[in-house]
Amino acid sequence: MKITSILTLAALCGIARAGSTADAHAPISIMGDHTHNAGEWMLSYRYMFMDMDGIYFGSDAVSAGQVFGAGYTVAPRRMTMDMQMIGVMYAPTDDLTLMAMIPYTSMEMTHEIFPMAAPLIALNGGSRYFTTESDGIGDIKLGGLFDLFGSGDHHMHAGISVSLPTGSIGEKDLIPGPGGRIPRQLPAAMQLGSGTVDLLPSLTYLYHGNCWSVGLQANGIYRTQTNAHDYRLGHRFNLDGWLSWCPRDWVSFSGGLSYVWEEELAGLQSDVSLRPPFAPARLTVPTAFGTNYGGQRIEAIVGVNFLVPGGPLENHRIAFDVRLPLWQDVNGYRLGTDLTVTGGWQYAF
Repeated sequence: MKITSILTLAALCGIARAGSTADAHAPISIMGDHTHNAGEWMLSYRYMFMDMDGIYFGSDAVSAGQVFGAGYTVAPRRMTMDMQMIGVMYAPTDDLTLMAMIPYTSMEMTHEIFPMAAPLIALNGGSRYFTTESDGIGDIKLGGLFDLFGSGDHHMHAGISVSLPTGSIGEKDLIPGPGGRIPRQLPAAMQLGSGTVDLLPSLTYLYHGNCWSVGLQANGIYRTQTNAHDYRLGHRFNLDGWLSWCPRDWVSFSGGLSYVWEEELAGLQSDVSLRPPFAPARLTVPTAFGTNYGGQRIEAIVGVNFLVPGGPLENHRIAFDVRLPLWQDVNGYRLGTDLTVTGGWQYAF
């Protein structure tokens, strides 16, 4: 009887600790990492900045000259993406947590024109460089997390979400070509959504120790169809592992690794030019071709979480993390990931 009481008390303490210390949540860039008790709500806001700088072919960094040598007329040089995401979670029962996420994305890509493409440079006002931009609401995600196992400090849950095609795939910007710099269809890399209904499954394991915690999450994206512009983004798989140390209840430091795999884009991008009319033997830009999408990479994750201990913002969470690529192997010619920074706010009530 005494042993049972001690074990029960230890389990309850573990649960209380997991919900009331900074390390109860994963690094802020990892979503769907925790569930809630029945009747509990959580609001969240995330801001993510991604910088893609430098061209890769496989795992090798290459120059724009090598892209031109492969037959392309335009080479991407740098891309930045800013994403803001509002999230809502609600648990109707102890075993089910519902969630919704609405993103707003802004992207910018700088391009360089092949020096020998004099007609295109002339149509670009004499400059070899031009930039395209897009911004707006992305694909809204709705889903739920289902508790599978919970015993003391161990916890496991599964998730399934649906990504709705609310983000535009018809974004245009001023691109040099016949008729000068006029609005033309942007490649898929600069579109705001997938244009398809996508399934997002996940499986998460958590352990909360005395002053530390560990987590492992596998998640993916399964594209269910071809979109209205005759292509389908590649399926995706992601595996994140992290370890958090909590020297005080109100602050934790985390480190981890992330593996990302994404397949090539399938199909043709209708309304995206594949060959320049003044040089039909050449290709336009790598992002117009599905073989230059996807690949795999391993990233290091370093983060910090704060849980405000008192005052008007008591129990509000503020968190930041940075992802740095350790290795990447891309498909075809494409920009490599240089840096991803995420910051966010969470509040449960």
